[in-house]
Amino acid sequence: MKALKSHQFKWSVTVTRKYNPPRQIVVFGRSQAEALQGAVASAREVWGIWDAKSFSTPERK
Repeated sequence: MKALKSHQFKWSVTVTRKYNPPRQIVVFGRSQAEALQGAVASAREVWGIWDAKSFSTPERK
């Protein structure tokens, strides 16, 4: 994970889709919940994903 100046981290979010194969997108956030929220908010407008079924990130240790 790469730390940014604003204390945000780079997260890889896996988007499970209804009609297409899963896709990985990169979002930034301070926590896992914030990263998922950003992914959900930007899926349609930024990434063009209209058939999103679920969003997941790997657990941090």
